[in-house]
Amino acid sequence: MHMDEQSSYLNLRTGKVELAANEIIGSEAGLSEEEVEAGFAEGYLIRIEPIVSQVEYSWMAAFVETVADRRLREMLDLALDGRGSFRRFKVVLSDHPVERERWFAFRQQRLDQEMKEWLAENDIEPTTPLPKRGAKG
Repeated sequence: MHMDEQSSYLNLRTGKVELAANEIIGSEAGLSEEEVEAGFAEGYLIRIEPIVSQVEYSWMAAFVETVADRRLREMLDLALDGRGSFRRFKVVLSDHPVERERWFAFRQQRLDQEMKEWLAENDIEPTTPLPKRGAKG
């Protein structure tokens, strides 16, 4: 999740992802700065870095290559050109519900893979299977 106002942490004690508010919105939401510092010091919090936009952009470009309808593929290709590409990509897909759902599944597969790799990099063995998620956007 990309949010300048919050950071995400995996709590190794609970197995839950916890949010910590940055200075912009205050300390009312999630972990306080002191709780984050304590979690790092005691080794039970790990920061979860958001996926960079270039990676998500590459996923959209890879998805476009899988679109069978030539006209839609061209529209999506154009949507990816320049600033505002993420919004335009979603707008184009909004008129194509089947491809939109296929995009969500495609993206979720990539997110799941990123999650598995992150867990492995941090020597964390999942104790439950990945949750099944519905389409969002």
